[in-house]
Amino acid sequence: MEIEAWRTKSATAALALVALLAAVLAAAPHADAAKCRQPKGKWEPPCNPALAQSPWSGSHRSSYAQASSPYRGIESRDVRAQHIDLPGIPISIQFSGRYDDGGRVAWGSLIDGANAGRLFKVDAESGKVIDVYTPAERESEPPPTTGAAGITGAYNLLDRSNRFIVPRLTWFDVYADARRGDAHSPIELRKRFVLPGSALCGSDDKLVGAVMTYDGYIAFATENGVVGTIPRQPTRMKRANLRTVSLNGDAACAAADEPETDLQTVSNNIAADENGGIYIVTSKRMVRVNHDPRSGGLALAWSAPYNAGSEVSEIRLGQGSGSTPTLMGTGRGQDKFVVITDGQDLMHQDLFWRNGIPKDWQGLGGDRPRRMACEHPVTFGDPDAEVSLSEQSVAVRGYATFNVNNLLDYDFPDGLPAVLLNALAALRGGDPAATPHGAERIDWNPRTRRCRSVWANPRVSIPNGIPSISERSGLAYGIRLEHGEWGVGGLDWRTGRSEFFAPSPGGPCSDTAIGYLEQSGTLPILGPVIEELPNSCENSFYAATEIGPKRSIWTGTFLGLTRYVQRR
Repeated sequence: MEIEAWRTKSATAALALVALLAAVLAAAPHADAAKCRQPKGKWEPPCNPALAQSPWSGSHRSSYAQASSPYRGIESRDVRAQHIDLPGIPISIQFSGRYDDGGRVAWGSLIDGANAGRLFKVDAESGKVIDVYTPAERESEPPPTTGAAGITGAYNLLDRSNRFIVPRLTWFDVYADARRGDAHSPIELRKRFVLPGSALCGSDDKLVGAVMTYDGYIAFATENGVVGTIPRQPTRMKRANLRTVSLNGDAACAAADEPETDLQTVSNNIAADENGGIYIVTSKRMVRVNHDPRSGGLALAWSAPYNAGSEVSEIRLGQGSGSTPTLMGTGRGQDKFVVITDGQDLMHQDLFWRNGIPKDWQGLGGDRPRRMACEHPVTFGDPDAEVSLSEQSVAVRGYATFNVNNLLDYDFPDGLPAVLLNALAALRGGDPAATPHGAERIDWNPRTRRCRSVWANPRVSIPNGIPSISERSGLAYGIRLEHGEWGVGGLDWRTGRSEFFAPSPGGPCSDTAIGYLEQSGTLPILGPVIEELPNSCENSFYAATEIGPKRSIWTGTFLGLTRYVQRR
């Protein structure tokens, strides 16, 4: 049964709240003269004053998790492409605000086979690596390495004080410039806050997603369905300021270590809006939790089931939906939704009313919850499609959405551990014989209150990277595979036609990259695939395609990152 505990607030009140929060943060001693410049864009979400004021400061750009931007990106294949080797895979990259000299830096954490907990800082203008921080080399008492730990550490935040916040396993790391205000300073650990056992559900629970609330709290979700908040300021990261709520309940969590316990689990990032809403998709339900900025308290607002399916593909990181919840509806009087893709064999795109359900909404019928506004099949242009799948967050601009196909044509051997299977599936996306094809735009029509497919491109291959949209350029971007070559491509946002493909620097993985695999102990397993697919170090490997400063596109890759800068 759907749980209702929240009523609609007017758009005017919401905008007033954002302005109030910005003023409060500006007056606070930790706000560092906070100002929240609202970027110009017809469909731009409210600016979050607690995030870095930059082109891309959260894992899916902003707290709305739309993976879209009002800024101009690259618009032709005439680019300068640069690959940078790194000892791991950066799923997302965050850009700082401007330093006094006008420059910016890019931060990222690294996922690797040994869970070494590394992170890096790169000059956003030149691409020069400023520092790579390895806890075991810099700290007298570093956290333990536990082997591959899935996606924990993949979703990060950069706050407006240029503090880089990484949720990893059961703790939060807060990093900053060792020399404050110096873009080229080494990295320094400012705080490590370890979650108490009471904030976890079972002995193997760990952090998955994190998002910045509009009043400056870090909202987080754990793999076993604990949702919590903690202040972003290191001095306020204390148990007394920690708030949590379990989506499974205390009784289920007490039995979480027993194999027969049926838990809602989380395998995607989360989103937040300016009214205190925190949005989590679990293996069974779409959920909103309310965060009270006055008390810091958390309460379940609503919970609605969706068709989560029963099978987990090799490319998928967990059960149910493969997408981070994306918020749709940004302006006064607009319909407000949270958007996901579901787990059916033929994947559907689902829209749920974010706030109060309109009184005249009749629902979709059948056993679908009344909160669901749309359940539209995603076929990628194949009218006979019976199966489709995506592991990527749905990119949103206005009432329009962008989905990419991740369904591999490859049979994997049985018995492989899930983490290894995910890695092999990502690398196999670079095999022209196995790579998936298809992208589709699906829009909500507020007049008819229906979703419809606007266009589909069945030929384009965006195997495993998170796509993005530039409103100003009128393009949808993705890291593509064309004739065995990786690169960035742009699709016309109105028609879906391919406008350009700019190849990556390409070439086999460097000796440095191979050395990283040897250090992690994964070379015997992954080496044969890399030998078969020598361009693997340009593989997007689940990473976000990000619109960075000065018309650049950045993406994490297998053991590195690649940036593309428009020449003119």
